[in-house]
Amino acid sequence: MYRVLKKERLTPSAVLIEVEDERAKLVKPGQYALVQFKEDSEPIPLSFLHVKENSYTFLVEAVGRATLEITELLEEGFNFIEAPCGSPFPVKEYGRVLLVSKNWGIAPLINVGKALKEKNNEVYFIHVGENEEKVFLTEEASEISEEFLLFTEDGSLGEEGNTEWALRFFLENFPKPDLVVSAGSNIDSQMVCEVAKEKGLNHIAMVNAHILDANGLCLACRVLVEGEEKLACLDGPWFDGKKVNWDYAIQKEFFYRDEEKKALEAFMKELRRIKAKRGS
Repeated sequence: MYRVLKKERLTPSAVLIEVEDERAKLVKPGQYALVQFKEDSEPIPLSFLHVKENSYTFLVEAVGRATLEITELLEEGFNFIEAPCGSPFPVKEYGRVLLVSKNWGIAPLINVGKALKEKNNEVYFIHVGENEEKVFLTEEASEISEEFLLFTEDGSLGEEGNTEWALRFFLENFPKPDLVVSAGSNIDSQMVCEVAKEKGLNHIAMVNAHILDANGLCLACRVLVEGEEKLACLDGPWFDGKKVNWDYAIQKEFFYRDEEKKALEAFMKELRRIKAKRGS
């Protein structure tokens, strides 16, 4: 078992979890871990937020059954963790870098943003949440940024606007970035990609995919990059946004949507029984 050192509730749907693991010293910016809560739980990828000598921290937002299990039931530790996984972010001196996150995507971008700042980059940050509950870690993002801009799609916190609107607002009011980096949503990264193409901006994006083993064996995480199949688990999760076939990535991301919805609904019933039993 991989022991949980700390679990902190941020919002009704999100927690921070610090895990003890001596492999933390091997983690590089932009990598992720494949985690499994219980033996019969679905393995899922989680991006690193903070990394120490012998521990690391994840932001976990409940978006499906596996993440809801973790946010609601995790106490002592994880049954299994494979870490670190994936190719690191290409950290180097770009100049002026704009980070654009959606919901939980703020965590990997804080991780990457710290490394970029250490390489003397000028870092700017946009975070877009669906609503107030999807806004996390804004103080930490602000600390590494020259400017931090907050938007919510329903206007419940910060300025009202979606990712495309937020990016266009930035480009009209701030210096042109040498690189735009996006994470948290394939649909939103596609929006960023279209604006980047229009404005002639370099764009690196985290591509979301179903990752089952993190070793390239299941092939479930295939993405198309410049017409060539790549594996998000090994070659990614970071790719040149303008080379990604976003329609294909989004189609694959939602391929199991009906099954995931049924699994979540079944677990919600189970969770109510568990909580009722604990309360009795």
